[in-house]
Amino acid sequence: THQFRYLGEIIDFEVPQHFTMNSARAVKNACLTGYGYSLLPDFMVVDDLAQNRLVQLLPNYEPVEQSIYAFYAQRRHTPQKIRVFIDYLAEVFGS
Repeated sequence: THQFRYLGEIIDFEVPQHFTMNSARAVKNACLTGYGYSLLPDFMVVDDLAQNRLVQLLPNYEPVEQSIYAFYAQRRHTPQKIRVFIDYLAEVFGS
């Protein structure tokens, strides 16, 4: 389910999934080859939109903010690089 804000209201879209990917670049390439549609960040598609390789659907709909979680194995002593990364995520995405 994707949630969008339109004219001040939250609208839920049930989207059937035919496949899933964990790479935004792979998703974009699938769209460029005509496989389907996706929700991608503007910076990834701005050139393709300008060159008419992609078409923006629902331009007046804004995606609703999503939560982000960091999962890691809890240890007595968390490695410094893990702690720094988690602190960075909290700073950038925290509210």
